[in-house]
Amino acid sequence: MHEEVLASVMANPRVVPQLAIWGWQIAVYLFLGGFTGGIMVFSGWALLTGRDIQTPFAINRAPLVGFIALSVGMTALFSDLERKLHVWRFYTVLHVTSPMSWGSWILLLVFPAIIVLALAGLPAGFPALARWLGAWPVVGKPLIQPIFKLCYFMRRFAAVMNVTLGIALCIYTGILLSSFNSRPFWHSALLGPLFLVSGLSTGAAMMILGAGTPEERHLFGRIDLGLILAEMTLIGLLLIDMLNGNAMQQHAVAYLLGGHGSELFWIGFIGLGLGLPLLLEAAMWRRSFMVIAGFASVLVLIGGFLLRDIVVTAGQQTSWTQLNNQFNPDLLGNLRGDGEDPNSRF
Repeated sequence: MHEEVLASVMANPRVVPQLAIWGWQIAVYLFLGGFTGGIMVFSGWALLTGRDIQTPFAINRAPLVGFIALSVGMTALFSDLERKLHVWRFYTVLHVTSPMSWGSWILLLVFPAIIVLALAGLPAGFPALARWLGAWPVVGKPLIQPIFKLCYFMRRFAAVMNVTLGIALCIYTGILLSSFNSRPFWHSALLGPLFLVSGLSTGAAMMILGAGTPEERHLFGRIDLGLILAEMTLIGLLLIDMLNGNAMQQHAVAYLLGGHGSELFWIGFIGLGLGLPLLLEAAMWRRSFMVIAGFASVLVLIGGFLLRDIVVTAGQQTSWTQLNNQFNPDLLGNLRGDGEDPNSRF
């Protein structure tokens, strides 16, 4: 009896016929990571350009919102980990060729940077909370109040770090996915810039929602209008790139153009998440209206999440490998018919 064995690393029910590793937790983490990155960039930019009076929310309140959002996102990511007690291993070494390793170190730096900016703006942005913390027995006056003053003294340096790390945080979430070469939908250099622009757009939307002055709301409305146009351009380039790629990339993008994800993509993301906010913000180019601007900003935030959810889902639906083509027993029969040993090629 002659036995031939075909071995494959693909024999994994969580990989074949489609990847089933990442769920809603990853989409939430990617969205809140980009959202926080956008807040960091605009908070730091507003402070460095001396817009204290024009943009009080961006400088004094938004960093605390970003800190809370990133904490929720990290909780979602932690809940998705298979071996949660091994998370410390990320910080034993820096793999310069691994986007995930870079991301773990970026997140380690993001937290202190945004905390310093949040504490610097706490007395002006949330005076009641600052007074309550400063009145704590034993640690209030000797510790907490000096920390507020120290953070305020360091806020310009913290603003530079927030802009730098905010951009890195936004773009990392896209590069993380594009590094998975085995997933044709993720394997595009455009995901990094797309997630960067989308993160900045959601950050600007948060500034509009919490704007402390009409000038602040109008300023970020105009900024977000330009970001939405840039995001739509990058989406178009991504689709063109996929349609002009190989057969597997064309099959992957078909998930959005006519497959199961087409309705969510075109109606939810393109229509409600980008198109309608674009029209509303363009109509308010000269004058911003609170209710309309707030509604458009909510749609932008929903669209930002839908983008991550669609990309994560679409990337797991297709792969480069099709088992019915790779493992064809007739190929072995053809080799035997030619008088060749099938194992001689390996």
